[in-house]
Amino acid sequence: MEVFHGLFYISGEFREKYVVVENGIIKEVKNELSGIGVTSIPGHIFPGGVDMHVHFRDPGETEKEDFGTGSLSAIFGGTTTVCDMPNNKVAITDTATFNSKLATIGSRSFVDYGLYQAASKSIVPEAIGQKIFLGKSTGGLVTDLDDCEWQNKLKVVHAELQECLDNNKREDSDLVSHDVNRPLECELGAIEHVFKYNLSGIHIAHLTSIRSVELAKSLGFTTEVTPHNLLLNNSLPITSFGKVNPPLRKRSVQEELLKNLNSKSIDVISSDHAPHTIREKEVFKDAPSGLPGVETRVPLILAAYNKGLISISKAVSVLMERPSEICKINKGYIAVGYDADFISIGLKKVKKINGEGLHSECGWTPFEGFEGIFPDLVYIRGEMAVQEGEIESKPMGVFLNAKEQRAKSS
Repeated sequence: MEVFHGLFYISGEFREKYVVVENGIIKEVKNELSGIGVTSIPGHIFPGGVDMHVHFRDPGETEKEDFGTGSLSAIFGGTTTVCDMPNNKVAITDTATFNSKLATIGSRSFVDYGLYQAASKSIVPEAIGQKIFLGKSTGGLVTDLDDCEWQNKLKVVHAELQECLDNNKREDSDLVSHDVNRPLECELGAIEHVFKYNLSGIHIAHLTSIRSVELAKSLGFTTEVTPHNLLLNNSLPITSFGKVNPPLRKRSVQEELLKNLNSKSIDVISSDHAPHTIREKEVFKDAPSGLPGVETRVPLILAAYNKGLISISKAVSVLMERPSEICKINKGYIAVGYDADFISIGLKKVKKINGEGLHSECGWTPFEGFEGIFPDLVYIRGEMAVQEGEIESKPMGVFLNAKEQRAKSS
């Protein structure tokens, strides 16, 4: 048993509390405690971040990232749980490919993790959810919604309609033309298309405008935006290092999305961490789409709070609480029965983001020079993992088996 004392974010505000942890789970939250050794945590203590949308490239493309470097990057950014997407070089579509990926990851993850399967004719009960690709992106998958088995679990949608993408295909030479090739109409059309299938648990990933956010919400879906669509636009001089699907939009669309960051229509901010090597990104027309972001997601949004762009309660909701609820995992709250994942933040400790100082294998960031607030301390299930910029533990992340999670909740 361990006891932690500090200023914890609990029920919408920071409260000085004693938190009792046993076997990695919060057992008690108390105002006073005596007679027990106590570990004091400085700063403002948040739940660990939950990033429900990452692509760690493992197995198959580990020159870009593997689960070791991706999870190390996550934990240094204050994220203690990730959910990894299935569009690997060999797509994760069934039990055999799922188990092969799980075996490849082994004991190398620094954070807890769930794994998605690509929606197909097969059901993988252990998968955290099913991923639906309505248009081609990295890996080239397109989901035939009429030819899938569906389970009563989370379904994450890449909302770009392939027919629309085909109709708008042009020479891809810069960020503006990439936006023209994959216009907002493809995103809106995909949201309307999936609604026709009356599927449960639909979550629309990486929405790029407040129009598409509000459409998805009006149809009963949960919604996700990314730091890159909130903070970057296609007029910035970041060339192919800003090439991503769906694309960066024009400045007015990006600024409107950022202005609505406190909107009730936005459920989640995920990174869509999708790294590629610097060499791959050199020539725009040949560059693969995707950019890294798992380490900068929490720091960028906390910096946005410092600038008055988002309330602290909304920041905690989109970074920690809602992704945990949507994925049905025992994370995101400092409360009895939840995993003891904590991050300690000095809310005035702003620093410039530098790609060389981050931990992803790819070695770059589209947010070079942006302000971020990084955690001083990170605990995962009550064990210290990061302290003052140094890793303090071996990889101790555990696989979040959705089959077991459902059994516990039923």
